[in-house]
Amino acid sequence: MIIANRLDTGRVVFLGADNQWHTQADKAITATDETVLEDLWAKAQADLDANIIIDAQLIAAEKNDHVAMPSHIKHIIQAQGPTVRTDLGYQVSPDWEG
Repeated sequence: MIIANRLDTGRVVFLGADNQWHTQADKAITATDETVLEDLWAKAQADLDANIIIDAQLIAAEKNDHVAMPSHIKHIIQAQGPTVRTDLGYQVSPDWEG
């Protein structure tokens, strides 16, 4: 899967199957072969060039119950929000800022 940050808000986002950036990791698409990976990376590069996102990275993912989630603890924390105040951040609600 590809993780990045939105340039306008700084939020962590994941590239979805609809070629849109989502704040929820479970909406991310995972690369299943080299061709898919190249297509995903081309989309990320185009959005990097257009200043929509920054710091795009290809990261490892695991599927649990057919839902892809980051597999490394760093990316899990990025996706879920603060670890010291579970009453704040993304883990409270995907639209906690709104």
